[in-house]
Amino acid sequence: MNVLIDIAGAGALVYAAVTIPRNARKARAQRAEEKAKAPVTIDAAAYGLVPAAQLDKRYAGPDPEADAVAAAALAGDWRRAAGYLAEAGRDWDLRWYRTGILVHAAVEDDTWVKAWRTEYPDDPSAALVHADALVSLAGKVRGAKLAKQTTSEQFEGFHRLLAEALPACREAARMAPEDPCPWIAQITIALGLGWSHDDFRALWAEITARDPHHFGAHVSALQYWCAKWRGSHELMYAFAEQAAAAAPPGSLLPVLRLYALYEHAVREPDEPVYAQPFVDPAIDATLDAVDRVPAGHHRLPVARHLLAKMLFQKKRYAEAVEQFRAVGGYIGSVPWTYSADPVKAFVHARTNTFVSWEKAGRPAPPPRVR
Repeated sequence: MNVLIDIAGAGALVYAAVTIPRNARKARAQRAEEKAKAPVTIDAAAYGLVPAAQLDKRYAGPDPEADAVAAAALAGDWRRAAGYLAEAGRDWDLRWYRTGILVHAAVEDDTWVKAWRTEYPDDPSAALVHADALVSLAGKVRGAKLAKQTTSEQFEGFHRLLAEALPACREAARMAPEDPCPWIAQITIALGLGWSHDDFRALWAEITARDPHHFGAHVSALQYWCAKWRGSHELMYAFAEQAAAAAPPGSLLPVLRLYALYEHAVREPDEPVYAQPFVDPAIDATLDAVDRVPAGHHRLPVARHLLAKMLFQKKRYAEAVEQFRAVGGYIGSVPWTYSADPVKAFVHARTNTFVSWEKAGRPAPPPRVR
């Protein structure tokens, strides 16, 4: 009996010797896993950053004039809106950017646009805002969900408004033959109504004949050529590369490569998209383009947002820190707007950038060779 007890006791000791360390390892592994899953946080204020709760989802960057003009328009002051567009002169991309500000207000309440058109029915600016507001309203009616989650009533309203917008765009183009903006407004119509490649190329010829390096037009056209609409990865990249390579000094069109890259990454999340050999050169070319434009350029914030994302993805944290500091508290831009929760997407990338930069000893960005 004593022998049996001794054997049992020895077995228990062996079991304990094996099991206790194993359980301890499991517990440590579980704690490590839980720690890895826990969201990384930083004190944003300690780094001079805007806290998550105060991030502005409306714009890519600060634009107090846009806020003031939109507010005045919604209060009935269409004359200020007219002056806002007129001040853009023949800077067609600035005119298109400002049209977007006014269109957003018009979709909210178009009473002031109707008053403008009634008093000046032949004003090309009023016609442009009216036409593009119809395009934007069509998108609002359809909604942003996938086709399978969109009702037949939504699609019917979407197509009806686009069909109504097309002659309105052509009327605006007739009033201002030199202005590419009424033609650019038709790009979204081409997407929604499924224009053929030949028809889209004809539209593109009208745009580029008036402004061959129009930033907003290229960003919109890239959507047509991407796989989720009427093109493919190959057509999208070819379009982006051609535009970036032909961009004149002072243009931000090199960022089009990063737009294409992000479209690809979103479309193919399981592919090593960011590992492609052209990614770092595309980032560097965009950084060079950013350095060459004035600090207050209206398109500079959108380039910085994409740079911040791409530099984070490539673990170029010191350079990403620069871009995140530069964009400040504004997140109304690609890539964050592609997320169901833009604040979460932005804060995740920004936080992990700063944490990794801190761990590396807060290095300065490496010098770039141009």
